[in-house]
Amino acid sequence: MSSVQALLKQTEELYDHVKNGLPDESPDEYLEELGRHLETRQKLIEQLTGDYSKDEMEIGQQLVQINESIQPYLDQQMTRIKTQVQQIKMKKTNNTKYSNPYQSARADGMFLDKRK
Repeated sequence: MSSVQALLKQTEELYDHVKNGLPDESPDEYLEELGRHLETRQKLIEQLTGDYSKDEMEIGQQLVQINESIQPYLDQQMTRIKTQVQQIKMKKTNNTKYSNPYQSARADGMFLDKRK
């Protein structure tokens, strides 16, 4: 199997993985597997030489098409991850404010009587 064919196989596996989407129950495992696919694919890309046959050129065209279809999925998943991170930060901030509501109170001339 030539390096271009191996790259096509790996790219198709990456596409199948990305097409399934980011799962709600185990996103860490999904992201680890995504990283493995991308790392393996990068190594295959680095092994490519500049001399290609006609068949390899056609496979290259397929690779370009698959890459173009992978990118929207990755962008969508990145947006979803960013949204989740923002929600986690907001929950953390809200929990801190709830547990100690006077920690971030402003000193705007208001006086709180702490005597009992």
